[in-house]
Amino acid sequence: METFPLVDDRPEAVRLREAEHVAWGSTPKVIHAARPDESGFPSDLGTVSTRQLRVLCNQVYRLLDRDFPPMEALHRYEMLVEEIEQREVQAETRVAPVRVRSGFRDNSLFSRFELFSDGTMAGHVKYEMKGSHAVLIQAVVDPRFDAVDVEPALIRQVLLDAHRRRIAVVPYCPRVRDFLAEFPQYRTLLPPDQRRRLEASLVAAEG
Repeated sequence: METFPLVDDRPEAVRLREAEHVAWGSTPKVIHAARPDESGFPSDLGTVSTRQLRVLCNQVYRLLDRDFPPMEALHRYEMLVEEIEQREVQAETRVAPVRVRSGFRDNSLFSRFELFSDGTMAGHVKYEMKGSHAVLIQAVVDPRFDAVDVEPALIRQVLLDAHRRRIAVVPYCPRVRDFLAEFPQYRTLLPPDQRRRLEASLVAAEG
């Protein structure tokens, strides 16, 4: 009886992998691994959730860690990282107005007390620290907020903040002096000599 050799019509890559396994004494087996380059890379990263983006990023990074990574792996990894970074920036931008809506803050970097309205700076008071004294130099109010009496609210917040922090204020700013003339209860925040000087000038102005 005449016999014919079996013809292996499988792809050459599959035959080579099996031959390699046999050479090392291992049993040939088929491994089904879910990898980005096998399961399909998303054509539009904008439709993928941030959580899934991070999963894909980790998978592609593992591909890059191989001896012979796929040619497209580096490009895909850079795309994933860029998309994740963009989303983080967008998230910070969305929450920033919420943080500044709290109203009042001491911006020590620019040496000014700032008052915000819906994320917009309505006004500020420039100051300079002299020891334990805050010298109030200039009050500035955005003209768009003139009709809502922002200036008294701004100066009141500055004085209340100084009171909480046990800081004396020196009113060099004319707007602050006008406020203290109208609301004398805040004059106790002034150093004694500055308070006497302010009250003397107010008496002279009335006379």
